[in-house]
Amino acid sequence: MSDDYDVVKRMQEMMEPVDKCIQMTDDDRDLLALACAMLQRTKEIFDNQIGVPGRKEMFKDLIK
Repeated sequence: MSDDYDVVKRMQEMMEPVDKCIQMTDDDRDLLALACAMLQRTKEIFDNQIGVPGRKEMFKDLIK
């Protein structure tokens, strides 16, 4: 259980800069631009870590 807590705690720490970026947005357009950039970077991370087939497998249930 401690491992799960540690992972959650670390994830919260890593989200702090993201939350600051969200707070820096001036309007909906900025927020959507940030979201698009984050999606692109997320795709790149998944592709590099688990490969394109792994990413597609991971998200295939969401595309129904």
